[in-house]
Amino acid sequence: MKKTTRFLALIFCSVFFLVSCSDDDAFTPPEDSENPENPENPEEPGEEEGKYAQGIFVLNEGGVGTVTYLSEDLETVEQAIFQQNNNGEDIGAYAQSIFFEDDLAFIISNGSNLITVVNRDTFELVARIDSGLDVPYYGVAENGKAYVTNLASFDSGEDDYVAVIDLQSYEVENTVTVGDYVANIEEENGKLYIQNSNYGSGGSVTVMNMASMQIENVISTADGLNSFEIENGNLYALTGTKLQTFNLSNTNLLNEMELAYGTAEEPLLANNLNIEDDQVYFTVENSVYKFALGETNAPNEALFSYETSSAYGVMYGFEVENNRIFVADGGDFASDSFVKIYDIEGNLIKTQEVGIAPNGFYFNE
Repeated sequence: MKKTTRFLALIFCSVFFLVSCSDDDAFTPPEDSENPENPENPEEPGEEEGKYAQGIFVLNEGGVGTVTYLSEDLETVEQAIFQQNNNGEDIGAYAQSIFFEDDLAFIISNGSNLITVVNRDTFELVARIDSGLDVPYYGVAENGKAYVTNLASFDSGEDDYVAVIDLQSYEVENTVTVGDYVANIEEENGKLYIQNSNYGSGGSVTVMNMASMQIENVISTADGLNSFEIENGNLYALTGTKLQTFNLSNTNLLNEMELAYGTAEEPLLANNLNIEDDQVYFTVENSVYKFALGETNAPNEALFSYETSSAYGVMYGFEVENNRIFVADGGDFASDSFVKIYDIEGNLIKTQEVGIAPNGFYFNE
């Protein structure tokens, strides 16, 4: 549902927005600078932290995307922080995801085929990556390189690929065609795990060796894979009606939990798998469910539900971190929407207005 909504929003919003990147947008990476107080160890006390060094980034998909900052204590809120710190410039259309590496944050905007690189603590622009990308989606970084999934055409998954980006030059140095739909990507022990499903169809995870960039294996899941997590040597794969557990060492299926919500005539589908502190979380419509890792039966009762009038953006973003549960509502995809933050027991802590179509939470720690 979530991926389908974004696709529909992409088609709908493209009538109203045209965002392009000129040659003037290309940046040469800045030379390394020294800390005058601690030139040999800039992490030592003496270097002033940026104003966003501790807190939460809410990515707002747009139209033209924005990022909202929430301080760790949830008392300080700042909207559109990239625009605020870069003379009104923007991050492009349909901001999709953020990933980190060292002191940098990489903001993927697939409507503009753009990755905006910023200092994660100040949100000042470092570089733009605007070539070699074709509807970029999710990314990870490891050992001086970034790996970004690209959807390419929407006709099939045959041309979907991973772009390999050198983080010194900020250029795409290689592309690897996956041969199936691509979505989320995770790194674990020198391997990339790539979700092969999109828009409600598909059921596998490609395993790629990072050293050779060769596909080593494909883990077959139930159809309709919408999210996965890697935890304690296992891969957990969530579809609308199943939670499957696979052993990473041999890709064998270890367990399969049936998820049955709603009625036989109108089933309600599970989404947004998240595993934190040995607890499993997922969402069904506007409700959050929780159970202990290792349990064999799915929970019957929701931990909590929230009120929403959104036609397509219910639970558009979801994350569990630092004993808090974060929920983002997509709203009407045309005006500012909201996020809700709960404690781990499901008690509401805060409701906060953010930008248009908030779709994810990222933690700068």
